[in-house]
Amino acid sequence: MQAVGGGGAYLSPRVAGRVIAAMRAHRAAHPHRSLERLTEREREVLAGLGAGLSNAEIASRLHLVEGTVKAHVSAMLAKLGVRDRVEAAISAYEAGLVPPGPR
Repeated sequence: MQAVGGGGAYLSPRVAGRVIAAMRAHRAAHPHRSLERLTEREREVLAGLGAGLSNAEIASRLHLVEGTVKAHVSAMLAKLGVRDRVEAAISAYEAGLVPPGPR
């Protein structure tokens, strides 16, 4: 690992590839472990994301204000270690929170 401008660290592509492969293998071996960290309400919001609902639609269904849904989404993304709503929705689908097929 080398230091780069701004004090950051540089990983060679080879090392970065190994790290990513290890993370994927761990996630594949324990697909639902990170979901255990979610509150019941966060799971409900995640199910809505997995069903393709917008924040406004989730808020309406769960009788929440949209800002509360946004806060739950932000917390979920951090707890799940995913980058965006799409990855969160995939996690919901893989965990069985969303039934397969059209909504």
